[in-house]
Amino acid sequence: MRLFVMTTAAVGFTLSTLMLATGALAVQDQPVTINGTEVVCTGVGSAKDDPRWSAYPVKVVLATNGGANLANAHVSIAKAGHEIAGLDCDAPWVLMRPASGSYSATASLICGTRSAHASFSAPASGQKEVTLTFPRAMPAAQ
Repeated sequence: MRLFVMTTAAVGFTLSTLMLATGALAVQDQPVTINGTEVVCTGVGSAKDDPRWSAYPVKVVLATNGGANLANAHVSIAKAGHEIAGLDCDAPWVLMRPASGSYSATASLICGTRSAHASFSAPASGQKEVTLTFPRAMPAAQ
């Protein structure tokens, strides 16, 4: 039992260190500015209905190919090949207020090797929804 606890603690420490090394951990429903771009990680529970979110021009959605929401991903937003915002998000939406132009969004699930990518342009008005679709994980063989 003691070995299990020590191993679990070591794995948890290693994972948390890797998460911090790959990007900012976004606090759910709290807008932050990263490199001049305002972003917020949200989309869970009643917070997804917050009227502030409709004012964000871009909504990146993390989902399975079956339409189920996903969370716990590292999301990177790039413009002209340079990352402008990178964050670890534990909710299915990343909202952002980008400057006009063309962007790419890439997300990698933190506890796996799957990733998804999409290109988009910031809209002149309204909200653009960009869905990053991940294939469903295959169940483990029994």
